[in-house]
Amino acid sequence: MSSDWPAIRYRDFYDIPRAVVVEWRDRLYLFDCLYDYDVDDYDSRFAVFLLPDELKERIDEISWTDLDHLGIRVGSVAVSEVEFDETRRRSLNPAVFDQLELG
Repeated sequence: MSSDWPAIRYRDFYDIPRAVVVEWRDRLYLFDCLYDYDVDDYDSRFAVFLLPDELKERIDEISWTDLDHLGIRVGSVAVSEVEFDETRRRSLNPAVFDQLELG
């Protein structure tokens, strides 16, 4: 792990964080991996949303329920492409932003 990996905030931990907020290059992103009740497992992809700048100071104080509705979906990335630090709770490899499938 490199010291330039951005810190994360997360909710819904199951093997890995399933809802992650990270600030990268002065922008706030949500990586959201939803539970699929039809297959009784988490989705294999994170949906990635760009969140409004005004949430930067309030993200720890607000509910994350429907947080994705406050942002703009910018793409998705396979869960297997997201590398977390050894604890899976502090940071992620910013190379994930290069893996993002836009749209």
